Amino acid sequence: MAEKPFTGLTASVKIGSGSSAETLAYISGVDLTLEKDIIEILAFGMQYKEKVPAIKDWSISTDGTVALASGGSQESLYNAFESGDPLTIGIYLDENTYFEGTGYVNSFNISAAPDDKINLTSDIAGSGAVTLTLPGGGDLGDEGDEGGD
Repeated sequence: MAEKPFTGLTASVKIGSGSSAETLAYISGVDLTLEKDIIEILAFGMQYKEKVPAIKDWSISTDGTVALASGGSQESLYNAFESGDPLTIGIYLDENTYFEGTGYVNSFNISAAPDDKINLTSDIAGSGAVTLTLPGGGDLGDEGDEGGD
């Protein structure tokens, strides 16, 4: 299948998984960060450090407009912050291409100014692997970001 670029016009952020996933309302931006620690191996007699990949981590930052309503998706985000319960969240590039993982809401920030909309920013700290699902390719799991090495 040929590669194609994605745009924000087809993207969405969803809470939950599968057919019960609910679009997080009025999100205008999202950042997914995948990180991997690189550790150094040292031994007597070595003239150069050896480096190897170690543990991975991920996080999501969202921003948008406040749209809190009883039973709404932003209320679900707030409730996950208050309760400390894990939240399954996905960044959908389109309906069949998405990253998904479970994490904890570690910030829920509302900011307002008299001449602007009321803004919402939130950060989710990943717990466990984030997975990449591609059309026809299935779930690439934790190895999706490294080509299966």
